[in-house]
Amino acid sequence: MLKEFGFTASEESVYLALVKQENSLASEVIRATRLHRATVYDVLGRLIGKGFVGFVVRDGVKVYSAGNSSKFLDVVLEEKNSIEKKEVSARKIAWKIGKLRKKVKGDSVTRVFVGSEGIKAVMNDIVEMGKNFVVFGSEGRFVENMKDYTEQWARRREEKGIRARIVMTEGSRAPVWKLNKIRFIDKNYVSPASTFVYGDRVAMFLNNEARTVVVVESAGLAKSYLSYFRILWGLGKNL
Repeated sequence: MLKEFGFTASEESVYLALVKQENSLASEVIRATRLHRATVYDVLGRLIGKGFVGFVVRDGVKVYSAGNSSKFLDVVLEEKNSIEKKEVSARKIAWKIGKLRKKVKGDSVTRVFVGSEGIKAVMNDIVEMGKNFVVFGSEGRFVENMKDYTEQWARRREEKGIRARIVMTEGSRAPVWKLNKIRFIDKNYVSPASTFVYGDRVAMFLNNEARTVVVVESAGLAKSYLSYFRILWGLGKNL
């Protein structure tokens, strides 16, 4: 578990030696860990810098001891605080970039995203927009390939109350999420892409090896795709 807090193997050995025998001289730590003298002094210096080890000077000699175990909780709280500050900054950046894009946007804008991070960028955009959306041509692969992320994404959706209507082909595995309404259509209507329509955007998730997503920002196109979705929704069945 110490490795989760950035401890190297040598740091772990030295720290645990001090936990088992507090108020130790460096020589006692060297004997307990069987590490090289220079290594032990280097590690002690690093652990002191990190706040996990302290020392006092007695008769001109340093005596070392493991710090308070609450230091581990302090580290987590510091990281949590840092992440929260970054989240605030990220939202401000996204808002400002959104304003800049509105100034330069023409009739339509097309963007291409590739790979898992590209998929996440588009899915995050859906949540940030905060509007209900529709999906058709989905076969449930997105959920299977990125299970941990999709569960976290679904929780964010639920917090914002974003609803979805989804048309899937029969035999597909439907995501069991709140705020979803799902209908199934015959496999003859299978699509080469999973298409999301949200706000004035159409996102097409291509089923290729590169995991490409094409996002078109066009109110007219979104309206046309929404009309097509309504036809499929009318043909769909609740299973």
